[in-house]
Amino acid sequence: MVRKFMLAAAFIVAVAAPAYAKNYALPEKNPVATVVIPDSWEVEESDYGYSATSPDEDVIFSIESASASRVDKMIEANLKWMNDQEIVPKGKAVEEDVNINGFPAKVYSYKATDPEGDTLIEFVMMPAGNGRVLLLTFWGSQEARDENKADISNIIMSVKPIN
Repeated sequence: MVRKFMLAAAFIVAVAAPAYAKNYALPEKNPVATVVIPDSWEVEESDYGYSATSPDEDVIFSIESASASRVDKMIEANLKWMNDQEIVPKGKAVEEDVNINGFPAKVYSYKATDPEGDTLIEFVMMPAGNGRVLLLTFWGSQEARDENKADISNIIMSVKPIN
């Protein structure tokens, strides 16, 4: 009887608390921010943080951290990445000041093309603790973003600079 109860309890805990997402710290040592990325997204480490691809492989998200003195290097790396992915902006970025989880941020939105056709790319800059800056990048077509809207929203709402 006790064994059946223990098995039933273990089953209920396993079903009731599945791992839906993982918390990432940027950088791992002495972090200045955290983000939660769904387990269904494929995550890779990058030079400045993490890059994640949606399950349908149609949206790419990255979050990076750099000291204020290295922001130029991080931006250069992102411009190189855009070039490598054959992302071509269709003009200047639309800039917007926003608030993410109580922290000021600046969004640079580009309409662009890539090998698949029309796409959107957004860079979001926001301050983090210890003189560091966070850069969030979202890349994907409007349709792909709409299909992954819930995950994208959850990712954005999970970004927490540590001051």
